[in-house]
Amino acid sequence: MVSSSTTISASCASKGSPSLSPQKKITLKDGGEDVYKIGYGAHLKKLMDAYCTKRNLERTTVRFIFRYKEIKPRQTPAQLMMEEGDIIDIVTDQGGG
Repeated sequence: MVSSSTTISASCASKGSPSLSPQKKITLKDGGEDVYKIGYGAHLKKLMDAYCTKRNLERTTVRFIFRYKEIKPRQTPAQLMMEEGDIIDIVTDQGGG
């Protein structure tokens, strides 16, 4: 089995106060030109699904890693305490032989 990896970097932008608010957004960029914006309290499943759809990948073959741990779809950027400049690693398992 062969793996390939990509990274997504994060930056935060908030409307109003700098505290954790529902309006706070996190912008995720992959190594290319794709940009994903998600609410700081939104489940990361939305990001995962959008990334896989954009790249035409099976969701089951992609793992999203943050701080050396696999991200669960129901986790949020707030729960993971993501900050500007944080990186999500994306590992794609590719079958073959």
